[in-house]
Amino acid sequence: RLIQEAATEPSDASGTLLYDLSTDYWAKDVLDALDLRLDFLAPIRESAEICGVLSRLASEHLGVRPNLPVVGGAADTAAAALAGGLLDPGPVQLTIGSGAQVVAPLNRLAIDSTARIHTYRAAAPERWYAMGAMQNAGLALEWVRTTLGATWDDVYAEAFAVPPGAQGLIFLPYLTGERTPHFDPAAKGAWIGLGLGHGRGHLLRAALEGVAFAVRQGLEALLATGVRTSELRLAGGGSLDPRWRQLLADVLERPLLATPVGDASALGAALLAGVGFGAWRDAQRVAAMAAPPQLVATPGPDTQAYREPYLRYRQLYLPIAAALS
Repeated sequence: RLIQEAATEPSDASGTLLYDLSTDYWAKDVLDALDLRLDFLAPIRESAEICGVLSRLASEHLGVRPNLPVVGGAADTAAAALAGGLLDPGPVQLTIGSGAQVVAPLNRLAIDSTARIHTYRAAAPERWYAMGAMQNAGLALEWVRTTLGATWDDVYAEAFAVPPGAQGLIFLPYLTGERTPHFDPAAKGAWIGLGLGHGRGHLLRAALEGVAFAVRQGLEALLATGVRTSELRLAGGGSLDPRWRQLLADVLERPLLATPVGDASALGAALLAGVGFGAWRDAQRVAAMAAPPQLVATPGPDTQAYREPYLRYRQLYLPIAAALS
């Protein structure tokens, strides 16, 4: 719609299941198996490549002058990783929004043989990223909040008035199925272990802990593929409250750094436009310009209190799935 012709770029194309990461092009064998014609698919351009110019119709809609160059851009996660300076192996980025993602940059193509972790092309040539994707983070917490009639101030005040472990209450956050590590669209959520001694604060605390447990399980699946990380960086709205950050650090048993980048996906797309227009040499140069992350939480005294609840959390998926199948 911007340039009145079809175009895509590798980070988006690699999420279609029609893309061959080894050839960096559409997977012709998959297209043949599905009886799809190659010419039905958009040409693939590089993320920072100029694909055309802004049409007059689009310029009128956006209120900008026509004929502006338009670059390929990138998928949201790939653009956010670029804005946070993640192109080379080392740091792992944790984003908590509606869902949660743990993202590890790769400088060589590596695909998880267990199919629990996604691999996508990054927003730069010869770069990829491995990603564990959890469906239910902010999405599940928002459902819990509204269902229990709580404001976000209530959530944090009441949840953190309850001791770690929520007095034995466990929350499975699978309200829309789950991706990493189960890849089960039929997975269901639950509070398990309810008793008369539990109140709204316990339900809220268990929900926060359940999301954190899901993140830990996704991170463990990512690390099991051979990813080695020097640091874990938080990005996204879910990383802002200091009590939430501390809970994550305690559950993950890792120091957490925060990248001072708001709207990282939009910033990454804008930086790619700058590369396309010649303001910077390439995406590597842009990544090197990223603001350094700052330490925001380290594992504290509550770390031990989460270990046994996390083990119980891990054990609950299969019997619940079997009971509801």
